[in-house]
Amino acid sequence: MPSGDTFVTTVEEGLDTVIASARTTREYPANVMLKACDRVTLTKNTGTAWREFLAATLVAQNYGETDVIDNPQEFDGSILSATPQLAAIQTFIGKRVRERLNQKAFATFGGLAQEAIQRKKDQDGLALFATFTTTLAGTGVTVTSGHVMAGMRRITSDVDEAGPEPIVVVLHGYHIHDLQNEILAGIGTYPIPNGYTQETYMRGFRGSVTGAQVWEDGLIVVDSVPDARGAVYSKRAVLCVQGMSPWRETKPAPEKGYGGDYVWLKDEYIWIERSPGNWAYSILGDATAPTS
Repeated sequence: MPSGDTFVTTVEEGLDTVIASARTTREYPANVMLKACDRVTLTKNTGTAWREFLAATLVAQNYGETDVIDNPQEFDGSILSATPQLAAIQTFIGKRVRERLNQKAFATFGGLAQEAIQRKKDQDGLALFATFTTTLAGTGVTVTSGHVMAGMRRITSDVDEAGPEPIVVVLHGYHIHDLQNEILAGIGTYPIPNGYTQETYMRGFRGSVTGAQVWEDGLIVVDSVPDARGAVYSKRAVLCVQGMSPWRETKPAPEKGYGGDYVWLKDEYIWIERSPGNWAYSILGDATAPTS
């Protein structure tokens, strides 16, 4: 028989494995795009497509005192149509998993499927930026407040159809870091009095650029350049058409070993652009990870 002192390392085979805490992988706060867009929902029993009628403008003319006004203007319009598409995620939870897995670990599974749906919905909304007619800044260009202000004024003064406020801006955090650097550029060069610069130094950049609300979305893809694509647009320019509300379906599977349940989480939506070329501008710019 072995002899000697007894420590935990010599009897570790007899220890229970206890999960003291559990957590999910930290998600970037989803729903940024749903907050920075216009949303509509299909009314039940009205078909599969959402349709919006756009009435065309009319033209007035000058006439003299003796002129006969006989040039009627025709009322006309067009239809913007969108059909929501299905997005879904499937999971399977075995009965033995429910019975044997630590409860703290099992509890983390609850929201993962919905988080995946929300992440996909946000990413699909962000993908719309690449389809905008005009891109401001450009590859390797540092994003500045000037790009935001230029886009904003081009929207509100568009000659074809002036875009309505509010104007929103969605950027990657690295872009927002560059905006913040603009504000803080004077620190160390001259005294900073009470005001916006001091406020930004203490709390970071937040809020708006000349009235356009700025949102940070870390789900914006940073490519290999590295660049990232954000946008400045009238909130009504980006439209999320929601079909059936998110729903859940289940099916037992007794034929699989100990048994268990398949679970499907589904959603129905589509992202579209209103007034293409007039109300929305993509902002492509350098997205090098900040080092100072």
